[in-house]
Amino acid sequence: MRTIPAEADVVIIGAGVAGASIGYQLARHSDRRVVVVDARPPVGGISGRTFGQIRQHYSNELMVRMALRGFHCIRNWASEVGYGDPGYVRLGYMLIVTENQIDGLRRNVELGRGLGVDTRFVGPDEIATIEPLVNAENLAGGAYEPDGGYIDVTKMVLSWLGAATACGADVLTPLAVQEILVADGAVSGVATDRGEIRAPVVVAATGAWAPDLLEPLGVHVPIQRRRLDMATLEQEPGARALQSCITDGNSNLVIRPDMGRRIVAVAYPPEMPPVDDPLADAPPAALHDHAARLERALAERLPALRLAGIVASTSGAYDITPDYHPILGWASEIADVTGLYLAVGLSGHGLKLSPCIGEVVASQVLGVEQVGSAPPIGAGALRPSRFADGDLMHLTYGPSARA
Repeated sequence: MRTIPAEADVVIIGAGVAGASIGYQLARHSDRRVVVVDARPPVGGISGRTFGQIRQHYSNELMVRMALRGFHCIRNWASEVGYGDPGYVRLGYMLIVTENQIDGLRRNVELGRGLGVDTRFVGPDEIATIEPLVNAENLAGGAYEPDGGYIDVTKMVLSWLGAATACGADVLTPLAVQEILVADGAVSGVATDRGEIRAPVVVAATGAWAPDLLEPLGVHVPIQRRRLDMATLEQEPGARALQSCITDGNSNLVIRPDMGRRIVAVAYPPEMPPVDDPLADAPPAALHDHAARLERALAERLPALRLAGIVASTSGAYDITPDYHPILGWASEIADVTGLYLAVGLSGHGLKLSPCIGEVVASQVLGVEQVGSAPPIGAGALRPSRFADGDLMHLTYGPSARA
């Protein structure tokens, strides 16, 4: 068993998509002693249960810019990271809507195009051409991104952690943080199940577990843990394959191809249930309800999809904020604690935004305008105090992880 260091300059709690990206950027762009810790092995938490889909369709300029930067990193991994591979598969992404959402969709498409996203509006006929399995009969249109697709989250996280280690960071997993230590109103380190690590800066990238560590410090973040169930389906042998990643704004179906004859799908419930344990399996009744929602949504939107059935189900939890946008900033904005940085409340967007989140957090922790060659992205709109200020982020389709 490795001996843990007694001291560090920065401790990052969490080795998922956010913590791994942050750890890599800090180690690459500074000579600070960076330690990444996690109670579970890498990708052992919610990051390992992600849907894996990436797209750039968002409701406001900041999120579009962050998603654009994320895509650039993923598509240019060799030059941006130089270690490993994120397993990016280009399939195309379509968000399809009925008449009640068409104006918002058009607005988002124009926003994205104006900022450089390769996206366009598609009518019902073109929707059916792009994905022949879609029933476009009652659709008003869609937003199509040819570069959308999915990535292998395990490969991406392990690549970041390997690159961080090559740059001098310590990655310590499994190592559980029991408490963030504070002395005289300033962070002094973390207490783990194998001893203390003293450090003047701690980055909380703990996803759905954030409130457990932050509440004892008087750092109150408006994060809810809401369970989402995901199913792996298998197509019948010889059936026409699903080709694209699809989000149906009407039935709340999200579906994409996976390996071989397999497909991954989620049919969102009207309201995701709250959970105490982010990794708890869904009760059998909930899985039955999810299967029924999937059956209805597929019958409406992809009636020609020939399925052999559900072969696996996975449950996880979103760490949701009131405006379904991440919290990025110093805890001192909302509590009498200095040296604690919050990268939490990712609300289902963490995978797409994580490359940019690493750069944003690293620049703020290091106190520099930018890290690397990327133009700086001002993420002040995601500050922890925005909820108290009543300055919430815009959502075109209402409270959800969709955009």
